[in-house]
Parts: sequence; C-alpha cells; structure tokens
Amino acid sequence: MILRLIIEDAEMARSRGLETVNELVNNESFCAGSTGYPVFQLPDEEMLDCFTFRKLRDECGARIETNNLSKLCMGIGIPRDEPGVTVID
Repeated sequence: MILRLIIEDAEMARSRGLETVNELVNNESFCAGSTGYPVFQLPDEEMLDCFTFRKLRDECGARIETNNLSKLCMGIGIPRDEPGVTVID
C-alpha cells in the first residue's frame, strides 16, 4: 500500500518534526483492536487520525497520496471525497 503525507513547504514540515514527504506506517499490531480498522502512524510514531490530518492540511498545506482510498478512509475516519487526498496508481 502506498501512503504518503506530503508537505510542500520544507520549513513548515521541519517545524512539525516531519519531512516534506513522509511514508506512513500501517501499524498492524493495532489493527487487531476492538474496531479492526487500520491504524496509520507518522514517522515520529504519532497516530494519524482525521483531526491530525485536517490540522496539518489546514495549517501546513499537507496532502496524502494513496493507492488504497478505502483503507485510508477507514483508518483515519475521513470521507472518500476529503480535500487533500489524491489517489494514485
């Protein structure tokens, strides 16, 4: 699965402790929880959820690239037409 958080502004990314391109980790150990939904982590091991993504998008211009929109939407709790998400092949 391809899942990248991208922040074009390098200074803004650094201020958040991130790179301009961040590969998100699908943490399988959390997937077996009560909900069974995938859990994604940023490189600093912070969980990526709807609130965190929207904050990064609104404050830093962050966007996500993925090749599995359904899994992303289930994992962070966003609708399929969420602004800032791009589906790639």
